[in-house]
Amino acid sequence: MRVRLFHELKAAIGQSEIELNVDTLDDLVRSLVSKQESIRSLFFDAAGKLRSYTMIYINNTAQNPQELSRKLNDGDLILLVPTAAGG
Repeated sequence: MRVRLFHELKAAIGQSEIELNVDTLDDLVRSLVSKQESIRSLFFDAAGKLRSYTMIYINNTAQNPQELSRKLNDGDLILLVPTAAGG
């Protein structure tokens, strides 16, 4: 499936879109973290709980609540958008 990365994820991975062969959102997130450990804090808090502010879209539909156990299908388009902050 295609995974589009935005903001800090794009900068950390060095690409705006990658192809992954994974079964679930959890597999996808863990695969990205294994490629670049520095992005772990974008997805998980210190207790290992999924942060709610990273927006996950599957086929342009926001995943609320975000369930990492969600099964993915071949051909899905996943968008990962960390919330941008600033002042």
